[in-house]
Amino acid sequence: MNDIKEIEEYYSQGNLVAALKKAEEVVKQNPSKEAYNLLGKILKELGEDDKAIDAFMKAENYIEVAKIYISKGMYKDALNILSSFNDKESRILRALIYLKLENYEEGKEELVGIDDSSPLFYKIKGIIDYYTGDTYDAIRELSIAITLYPLDAELYYYRALAKMKLGMNAEDDLNTAMNLNPYFAEVYFSKGVLLENAGKFEEAVNYYSKAISLKPEYTEAYMRRAKVYMKLGKEEEAISDIKKINDKK
Repeated sequence: MNDIKEIEEYYSQGNLVAALKKAEEVVKQNPSKEAYNLLGKILKELGEDDKAIDAFMKAENYIEVAKIYISKGMYKDALNILSSFNDKESRILRALIYLKLENYEEGKEELVGIDDSSPLFYKIKGIIDYYTGDTYDAIRELSIAITLYPLDAELYYYRALAKMKLGMNAEDDLNTAMNLNPYFAEVYFSKGVLLENAGKFEEAVNYYSKAISLKPEYTEAYMRRAKVYMKLGKEEEAISDIKKINDKK
């Protein structure tokens, strides 16, 4: 068994310590791009992001460098590393970055003409279409993404938002999103909005309160809860929420 195969064997078995030790030996003896790429994968798996970036740079695997930057919220660095590439994966990653930066039109432009069947592609495209007002397209694309990867709470959440915008029933999608990610504050908030619009004010308060417990700085949830408290005649509670909003300014 050659050195690269040995590293891959350790890695596939989940023996990252042995894989790391062997990879470090190999890059000292034969610093090839393949060896550095494997070293980067191992370091990334171990959470050693800075060292992984260094290894991937030496391997000239700029896609993996960009992915680490994105995961750390270093969007400008990721854009810089991808700026000279125009392959499909680079464009999809740039679209993801523009989505994170709320530059939806630029993200949309990156996806023009791309033929891809990955759930990430349909997720990015669906969310961007939601924010740019192409609501029916958003529902279609998010539905495809859900078919491809049904365990992503965000897919159901954004499809629910698109359905709500069109006056469609979104409750099932919100419930599924909550089941998949019970710590997703925005989902509880949106369920509260649904219940408030249906006149179920006590239930709406419960969901707004849950959103606030998960995200204490959630100003919009305080505002909606204050409005519902007023509808319920609970002026003291409403005033308390308004005071909290003002204190956060």
